[in-house]
Amino acid sequence: MGRPNFTPWALSLLALTTTFLINPTLTHPTLAKRASAVVMGLAESFGAIAHTTLTSTGNTVITGDCGTYPGTAITGFPPGVCTGTKSAGGTAAQNAEASCLTAYNDAKGLVPTKALPSVDLGGMTLAPGVFTFPASAASLSSTLTLDGASDPTGQWIFQIATTFSTSVGSKVLLINGAQAGNVYFQVGSSATVAGATLLQGNLLAYTSIAVGAGASNNGTLCALNGGVTLIDDALVAATTTTTKANCLLEVILGQLICITL
Repeated sequence: MGRPNFTPWALSLLALTTTFLINPTLTHPTLAKRASAVVMGLAESFGAIAHTTLTSTGNTVITGDCGTYPGTAITGFPPGVCTGTKSAGGTAAQNAEASCLTAYNDAKGLVPTKALPSVDLGGMTLAPGVFTFPASAASLSSTLTLDGASDPTGQWIFQIATTFSTSVGSKVLLINGAQAGNVYFQVGSSATVAGATLLQGNLLAYTSIAVGAGASNNGTLCALNGGVTLIDDALVAATTTTTKANCLLEVILGQLICITL
């Protein structure tokens, strides 16, 4: 057998792993310990995935995959457009729904890092974290700014016990490298996105999602036990750079250790 051909990334990973196993108290300027990252998995390529029905009125455009499982009803396409795979009760949709459920449970199970002072996200500027609210429902009335200055690959996890709603024209603004694929709204009931809302993130609703006319989202809409309803909307599936593939062994110090090279 010849010598193994390790990539520079693999060599760095091996060196850091060895260092931590020998002396776990050492620190490194490019090392960050964080809770296990929430990932969309096989749902990441979907703009919308529903448990029962996916319904569109008008000229909705989904840039990415779309589907339903175990339901098989996808209506309004055409005139709506789904640029990727359209899976009505198929394996792709089944896998996406399963990934949505995993992401939902992972997001819900994280230990909160900050209790927000208001149920309304409008007007807030937030660094990455896991957020709770002073009441069971949450809303977005104006602009929510997510600032990635402290960690562009960090995640914003919003734990919402019941419903989530937005106001007409409200928006999520990403600055300093923040990524839509790293934003998660974990909704314990249903979500209502008002018309002309500019949403950014993965919306994981335990029941259903209704989106008003002319709204947009960069991320995945997941309805775990109900339908997704769209009206002349623009959805784009988003990717993320914060995944377990970027991290060292989870067994080290009992946490996920992520590196930036």
